[in-house]
Amino acid sequence: MNPLVSMITYCYNGERFVSKYFDAVLAQDYDNIELIFFNNGSMDRTGEIAEEYKVKLEARGIITHIIHYKENQCTCQLKQDAFHMMKGEYFFGCDSDDLIDPDYISTMVEYLQNHPEKGIVYCQLRVIEEETGIQKSIMRMIPKYGDKEALIDILNGINTNFTAISYMMSRKHYERINPGMNIFISVYGENYQIQIPFLYNNLQGYVERPLGQYTVRRDSYTGTLNVEKKIRALKGQEESVMATLRQIGAEQKYELLFLKRIRRDRFYTSLLWTDKQIAKECHKEYSEVCKLSKKDHIAWSLYKIGLYKTVFKVKRK
Repeated sequence: MNPLVSMITYCYNGERFVSKYFDAVLAQDYDNIELIFFNNGSMDRTGEIAEEYKVKLEARGIITHIIHYKENQCTCQLKQDAFHMMKGEYFFGCDSDDLIDPDYISTMVEYLQNHPEKGIVYCQLRVIEEETGIQKSIMRMIPKYGDKEALIDILNGINTNFTAISYMMSRKHYERINPGMNIFISVYGENYQIQIPFLYNNLQGYVERPLGQYTVRRDSYTGTLNVEKKIRALKGQEESVMATLRQIGAEQKYELLFLKRIRRDRFYTSLLWTDKQIAKECHKEYSEVCKLSKKDHIAWSLYKIGLYKTVFKVKRK
């Protein structure tokens, strides 16, 4: 029998797209699946639709757990809850508005079985605009196999993918590198926390073709991310990633590498906001971890005289 694969999803008000999600699960050419689906405080028909599909999923032989919450929960907590209840030898997350191809699970499992030394495998994804159905691009990563190369990329915020269906993991490896399978509970940085332990230990592999669809929605969290929310998110990501690096005993040079990048991003984001106190704090925190460049000093000077946003808009044009 094929090894059991656990699939973890949480959904909030997904009535308009969750049926397609369940249909994609039913269409898998793989037979041994466990689905853990959290109806995360939805106020629409998400819960009803999930219960209707539970009958079909179980008839298909899929072990199905539908868990309902009356109020919206921190997704990081839900992911950890799922880690502690899942039974799969392999596991992955899937957002309720993303779709996996019929051979997604079988292809990812085949890779991990053929490469038992690997703990996480990445695939490519088609990026689809929800309103038009037009494919905008292919989400892909450049394979990195050298010592800590993929870790350095994720800490620098490049050549990485935070979409849940872009990677599948081996439970055996995850239990070894993260005993207890506990993660830092925060509303930010969830995908960082899960991937970093694998990348620190050079356990990554790649399937270099698309195996699913990432849907771009205007009302998604990233689609509504304004400057204030972005600053808050970057601050939260810093806290989560630093907790993860310390949990796995990473060398301090990796902490510093990440701090320079995340605080630089927060500093430049703050220059686009009108809150001068926040900008001062971001400037101070960035200065604490590295020597500011000439470009940084110019940007800060332009901000103080009220010209940074104007120059930024001109440069973007």
